[in-house]
Amino acid sequence: MTTLPIIHTPGDHGNAGFLHGRAVYDIFEPAFVRNYLDHLSDAIGFTLDDLEQQASAWMDALPHHFQDEIVGMAHGAGVPIGTVCEVLYADIARPSRGPGEPRTTTDRVVSSGPMCSALIATLDDGRPWLGRNCDWLTPTLLRGTAGVVHRAPNRIPSIGVGIRGDVDIDTGMNAEGLWLHLHTVHAADPEPEDREVISWLFWAREALETCATIDEVGSFVARTGRDKGVLAICLEGRTGLAAVFECGRGTHTRHDLDLGSLRGPACLTNHSPSKPHDESAPWRGPGGGTIGRYRALRATVRETPPRTGPDDLVRTLAREGVEMRTPRWLRTIYSCVVEPRARALWFADGRADGTPAASGGRWSRVHWDW
Repeated sequence: MTTLPIIHTPGDHGNAGFLHGRAVYDIFEPAFVRNYLDHLSDAIGFTLDDLEQQASAWMDALPHHFQDEIVGMAHGAGVPIGTVCEVLYADIARPSRGPGEPRTTTDRVVSSGPMCSALIATLDDGRPWLGRNCDWLTPTLLRGTAGVVHRAPNRIPSIGVGIRGDVDIDTGMNAEGLWLHLHTVHAADPEPEDREVISWLFWAREALETCATIDEVGSFVARTGRDKGVLAICLEGRTGLAAVFECGRGTHTRHDLDLGSLRGPACLTNHSPSKPHDESAPWRGPGGGTIGRYRALRATVRETPPRTGPDDLVRTLAREGVEMRTPRWLRTIYSCVVEPRARALWFADGRADGTPAASGGRWSRVHWDW
């Protein structure tokens, strides 16, 4: 069993970035960067010129304290700031297409974002548990995986788990026992002009560092905008309350999950919780699609309801159809199981050769110091 590396970044954002950059300097070395960007370019279709321009614009739009952290990371790693921006941004870069060129399959993959799955269930111990598969591009695993503990002054300490070197958070928990992770969803509305808009993964980190409860997350959702549509899936460790915030760029709907009245676990992919799934209708979409994944997840928990954690949840996440295994560039890159009340977290990583995380990864308990 391999333990997930944990990187500690105490202090203000600039110092935190410096410590982080010093810890992961190898992913910014020229030979690694060239190889990493070549793999992602093959998957996505961007050119290096486009990547440089997009990454620079993305950096300029981030909140200033996160910009300071990225600058600190570059200083800690001893590389240009642009190199750090490009490595951190590359997996969400937009494909390069000439005027009139048709959209490609990769275009659709990147624009729709990860096709993830999750379940929340009250198990035999009476506590709510959560299992989560994060599905995304296999080349990101060239960087490896890690957890990062953030301790910025006057902010709630938080831990994010995922791809090594990430400053943002897609999956994490804070010292108040609040769990938060994101699934992307389609957003048709424009970015709002009457409030701050934060790039989606930094938006999640900002929420964890400033919110102690689901109600506070609700206030945060209302006063900020995002550059992508997301489902923000929250579980409150102190109380066992659970909610999903279905967010467009500027709009949102709150869905409270009454785990006690549900017939089985709450199952979540990349679809609105308010839109029922007609499970009797034929589904002709790709096997890796989110509707097919939702059906597989529902069928799995009905056939074998999870009763104990973490093993039952691990088995659910690792089932064929629930885990992403087949598209060329996409896999379940990491998986985790959490019981937020006890701040207990288990994590498994996939591999860049296509081995998916839940069934083929190395599961281990994650330990940190709060």
